[in-house]
Amino acid sequence: MNDKRVLIVGGGFTGLAAAHRLANAGCAVTIFEAGDTLGGLAAGFEMLGTPLERAYHFLYRTDANMLALAEELGIADKLIFHESSVSTYYDGELYPMMTPVDLLKFKPLSPINRIRAGVTTLMIGGIKQWEKLTTITALDWLRKYAGQQVTDVIWEPLLRGKFDHYYDDVTMSWLWGRVKQRVETRNNRDNTEELGYFEGGFRIVVEALEERVLASGGVIKTSTPVESIRESDSGSATGSIEVTSTHGVEHFDQVLVTVSSNVASRLLSDYQSVDPKYFSQLDSIDYLDAAVLVFATSEPISPYYWHNINTPDSPFVVFLSLTALIGTDSFDGKHVYYIGDYIPSEHWYMSAEEGELKDHWYSELEKMFPNFSRSQLADDALFRFRGAQHIVDIGFEDKIPAHQTPCPGVYLANFSQIYPMDRGTNLAIAEGDKLAEQMLADMRSGG
Repeated sequence: MNDKRVLIVGGGFTGLAAAHRLANAGCAVTIFEAGDTLGGLAAGFEMLGTPLERAYHFLYRTDANMLALAEELGIADKLIFHESSVSTYYDGELYPMMTPVDLLKFKPLSPINRIRAGVTTLMIGGIKQWEKLTTITALDWLRKYAGQQVTDVIWEPLLRGKFDHYYDDVTMSWLWGRVKQRVETRNNRDNTEELGYFEGGFRIVVEALEERVLASGGVIKTSTPVESIRESDSGSATGSIEVTSTHGVEHFDQVLVTVSSNVASRLLSDYQSVDPKYFSQLDSIDYLDAAVLVFATSEPISPYYWHNINTPDSPFVVFLSLTALIGTDSFDGKHVYYIGDYIPSEHWYMSAEEGELKDHWYSELEKMFPNFSRSQLADDALFRFRGAQHIVDIGFEDKIPAHQTPCPGVYLANFSQIYPMDRGTNLAIAEGDKLAEQMLADMRSGG
């Protein structure tokens, strides 16, 4: 494989995992990352002198691909599992939501509906044939089986927060994937949940993969957006695929594109006439953007790690306390929190000045948690991401593009292809490994 030049477009976990496998097999690997750092949504930064992720991340004990990679990279000892804690914010009050007893005490639901809510969750987790759920929306299924009150209080606010105005289009098969994953990770003995986090943050995984790629002779270029990918007209001796980036034109034998489907459509647009159906699939997938605020305070706001914000028209869907999970020792006793929301690209969150959005969210947080004051802030950082969440609607299975694109030697891997599961670093690693194997097999067969 030493004469095979391979380009990875995108330096997230899928791209890094594939690059690691391909470089280890002897390919000459290059990574082009549009941003200024590797890691995708898990890209690192520092707060209070400690590495963090720009968007919150954690692992389940069932995340076999990431656990195996950590062993391989020699960093498994840095992965610590901590007992999680979950709460639900509704109508001005915060309720613990970790055990069946907590659900039975959840006053916003009637007594019978508290039981119904628990039974419905178990019912979802017990479904074996998710394919039967592809033709019904999550809301319609929940209204039928969980009832109107349970749907209105628990499920609909979460779907609205996750999918904005697409909330009533989301297929039940997607929700099945999310619930089943959580149910399978809980401890059957005491119904607790443990979540994994790396000492030093997920950046240590990114850095370990980066080191392996570079040690194998790979090249990594950040701040290098790709503009187009096409078959070379010149029959270049350095590869049949011509890639134009902001740094010029290069040629490769194979290319793995790990960007969102709508971006892939633009990069490969020269091939639209070759396979219109494929491009119709790419263009049919809708996306939401995301805004995330990470901040540190001198005083705790809440004792819980995860907060389901079930207030109608909530200003954000995500509120979690990293230090409620891993402790405050790494942050000199300070408390670290994430606020986040999924929004359409035209939403004002994506274009507002940083100070304006921070002030908005801090103001809302002060209303929700009276013990929080902006005078407690020790540090903060705001990040915004394009194409952060794809919309999994009815008929989504017909929109999923093949890994092999119409451009010979060019492959696509993104989270739209892991349906009915949603996303996560473990699945990203699995996709990177799978695509690397496919690419190597095609090299060996001359494909």
